[in-house]
Amino acid sequence: MSFIFAVVVAAVFVYAGVAKFVTFNDWTFQARALGAPDPAVVLVPVAEVTLGVMLVGGWWLTQTIIASILLLCAFTVLLLVRLRDEDRQPCSCFGTKSQRPISWLDVLRNVLLITLLLVSAATQ
Repeated sequence: MSFIFAVVVAAVFVYAGVAKFVTFNDWTFQARALGAPDPAVVLVPVAEVTLGVMLVGGWWLTQTIIASILLLCAFTVLLLVRLRDEDRQPCSCFGTKSQRPISWLDVLRNVLLITLLLVSAATQ
């Protein structure tokens, strides 16, 4: 069961990372509008794809799960900060395919993904 949970999170990471690469110029614009620092704008899609592949491969699984949880926590903190804004920017979570403004559903999705990783770590 732990592997299935890790694969679900991996699929989300790889999809999100590839979507950001496909629409890279638009993604960087949207990410900066959300307040992401410049180094993160470039590194996020690389990290997502790398962590996704490592989760599926089972390489350094404990460390990969921890890094994945930390990445999702960082995303969640950014979302929580931006949810206070009166004029909410698009999520950009899945590249420019995400045009709807950020919402509590994005936070809930991240909490669910973190939970899957925690269960995966606990049952490995």
